Amino acid sequence: MDAATIIESESRELIRRRGLDARADQLEPLIREVMGDYDRRSSSGEVPVLGNDDESMVAEVAARIGGFGPLQEMLDDPTVEEIWLNSPSRNG
Repeated sequence: MDAATIIESESRELIRRRGLDARADQLEPLIREVMGDYDRRSSSGEVPVLGNDDESMVAEVAARIGGFGPLQEMLDDPTVEEIWLNSPSRNG
């Protein structure tokens, strides 16, 4: 599994244990908390090393959990006028 998938899974589990709303303003701080723990484990080799861009990882995991996944970036971009879904695995 890649880092984003592991962080997403652990974040979802923490949301369930704490009984939080995934769309609440607590989502990004929770993801940062999970990433801090993940970073400590990656230094010992337990999980893959986290990339250099923490902000991108937080945004990606937040979009997966509380947004529309890979579509979220396009939905947030004011220059995007249309999104065509060609298949479940391809968009443009």
